[in-house]
Amino acid sequence: MLFYNFILKVLIIINGLGAASGLVVDKNHVYAIADDDAHLYIYDKKKERVEKVDLNPEVKSKDINKKDKPDFEAITKYDDHLYILGSGSKENRFDLISYNIKNKQVENSNYNYLFDEFLAVSKLSKKDFNIEGLLTDGHSTYFFNRGNGPAGVNGVYKVAGKLNDLKGKKIDFFPIELPQLNNEMTTFSDAILVDGKVLFIATVEFKSTTQYNGEIKGSIIGEMNLKTMKVTRWKQISADRKVEGLALYKQSRRKYTLYLCEDNDDDSKKANIFVYKYELED
Repeated sequence: MLFYNFILKVLIIINGLGAASGLVVDKNHVYAIADDDAHLYIYDKKKERVEKVDLNPEVKSKDINKKDKPDFEAITKYDDHLYILGSGSKENRFDLISYNIKNKQVENSNYNYLFDEFLAVSKLSKKDFNIEGLLTDGHSTYFFNRGNGPAGVNGVYKVAGKLNDLKGKKIDFFPIELPQLNNEMTTFSDAILVDGKVLFIATVEFKSTTQYNGEIKGSIIGEMNLKTMKVTRWKQISADRKVEGLALYKQSRRKYTLYLCEDNDDDSKKANIFVYKYELED
C-alpha cells in the first residue's frame, strides 16, 4: 500500500482568508497566504485566533480587483524567515517578500530580474510562466511552474543559490511529466521538500489559463525525486477540490502528517485547512 487511506478532514477554519494558496506550519501556528489578498494570515492554534500581516502597505486588500491582485502562490520557510512569492503570470506579480518570524519585520523585493533568464533557459513564452511552488535545500532554490499555459509545460527552475542570494546564479530548467487525471494533465499547485524528496500537489482545471481559473476536476498528491526530476508515485486526493497548498506538520518513521489548503474559488472568505496522513514506503 503506497498511501495512507485518505480522509479529507477539516482541521481548522480560518475566517477572513479566501482563496488559500500556500501554507507553512509549526507547533503553534499556521501561516497562510491567498492569491487574492496582500496579507499573511497567522493562525494561533492554541488561542484559535488570526493575525493579519500587511505584505504591501501601499496597496490595501480591500482595493484589489482581480487583474491587480498580487497573486501570492508560494510560501516557504528558510532561516527563520517566510518567503512569499507572486506567480509572475503578469508584470505586477513578481513580488518576493520576506517575513522575519522572530522580529515580525516585512521586507519587500521582487524576482523579476530572473524572468528573462527563466524564459530563455526554458524556451517558454510569457503566457506559459506561472510559478506555484517554491522551495530551497539550502544550496539551490527551486521554482515550480504550473503547466496551464498554451504549451502545457510543467517544470522546475533550479537556481544555484540560496533563496536570499539568487542574482547571477546558474539557472537550469527541467520539464516535468505529471500524471493525468481523468485523461487530463495535472498541473503543479505546490511543493515542499521532506527528507530530500519533493512532495507536490497538482490539480486539473478545465479551460484554465495562467490568469483565470477553470472548472475544478480534481487534485492529486505525489512524490518526486529531486535528483532525477521524475515522479515516483502519486494518488488522487479529491475529485472536486482545488488543493493549492501543503505543509509538513510532523513526521514519524512510518508517515508524515501534512496540512493541506484549498482555493475554494468563491467569495466565502473562509479557508478550510485539512489534515492528511502520508504513509512512507517500507
